[in-house]
Amino acid sequence: GKSAAEICAQLKDPERNGGKTLADLHEHNAEDGLVGWGWHPGEGREPAPGSQEIFGQLTQAWIDTGAACPQS
Repeated sequence: GKSAAEICAQLKDPERNGGKTLADLHEHNAEDGLVGWGWHPGEGREPAPGSQEIFGQLTQAWIDTGAACPQS
């Protein structure tokens, strides 16, 4: 029930994201096996589009361009 702006703000807030910096968020999205499960979810489940590598690249591009959140 949250807006994209609210989700983005939560992702960037270390008090609500497990103490992660933007660099930590990139590492999590690009390398964490639990995140990677989305692209290899097992038989009978639809994998997420793209790949974890692309997700990591997109996360880094978002960070490099200021990690802006959408307006409410």
